[in-house]
Amino acid sequence: MAKETLGDKFRFFTAKTYKEQGIAFLNAYWSELQSETENVWKWVHMFVELDQQNKAAGSDLDEFNAHRFLEKVQETRTVKELREQLKAIDLDFNKRMAMLEYCLFRYKKSVSDFVSKPQGDNSKALAEAERMLQSVQAALDDAIKKSDAAKRDAELSRQAAAEAKKQADAAAARAAEAKAAEDEQRAALADVQAQEDARNKKTEELKAKGEDQNLGVVARNKAKNELAQHLAEDPLPLRKAKITLEAATKKAAKATAVAEEAKAVSDAAAAAAAQRAADAQASADAADAAVKEAERQLEEAQAYLEKVKRESAGAGQGSIWWLQRELDEKKKYMPKSKGGSW
Repeated sequence: MAKETLGDKFRFFTAKTYKEQGIAFLNAYWSELQSETENVWKWVHMFVELDQQNKAAGSDLDEFNAHRFLEKVQETRTVKELREQLKAIDLDFNKRMAMLEYCLFRYKKSVSDFVSKPQGDNSKALAEAERMLQSVQAALDDAIKKSDAAKRDAELSRQAAAEAKKQADAAAARAAEAKAAEDEQRAALADVQAQEDARNKKTEELKAKGEDQNLGVVARNKAKNELAQHLAEDPLPLRKAKITLEAATKKAAKATAVAEEAKAVSDAAAAAAAQRAADAQASADAADAAVKEAERQLEEAQAYLEKVKRESAGAGQGSIWWLQRELDEKKKYMPKSKGGSW
């Protein structure tokens, strides 16, 4: 079996993902470069952003995107200098730039020096911490999804409540209009009844006089003439009153139908609002439960990571820092009441 060369050892690391390369670099130079951790974190994410094809799964950038990276970190200003610098960084001569190659170039470290550095023997514990972080991320994703759903349902509930109030107000207005129409109809009916009663009363009085044998002939004949005139005359006020009554009756019927329809719409809107409110409450409860579960897992992961820190005795400190940094990032996605940003 051929002996593993320096190039083989280096390619083992440059074949890893950008994140793994960044961690390997920090593990190797933790004692002297731990103040540079945020820069390495930032560069890893820049590499991921520039790698349009592989993203976080990528391990190196092509020449074009390597140039873009160098421009972003303001390493050089001219195209010639960029090319010369990329040539100097490309330690394995594959015309691509790995994250690790850039870090070694940036901090003037050699490949032989890097591969001789220990990476730590706490990989099993770190793998468990990584697994817990992935579980935390899944719980956070679930909490965020359910919180977004709760916000959406709360807004829909607010809209439904506003619509229910609008329809209730409209129904109340239509009911008031129907009552006014009914009052108008009753008044018109009372007017017709009063005029009919007055006409009938006068008719009966004149009939009685015309037939009263206690009165003289002249008086009886006079009463008969007045009755004939009374019956022959045009009862205009009564006819107008009946027309008014007919119109008022139609108006009241229409207003009542409109009011009943408005009430049906209002009742449906109220029922919909009640359902929306129930849905919003259910969503809020689900979101609250998801947040509590994410918080529980986050605390569990933090406690486990603290245990790893205590037991690592200086080994794999770059890995530990990276896990803590990722955990801190995840905390930002917790509610503000839990120290997060939402």
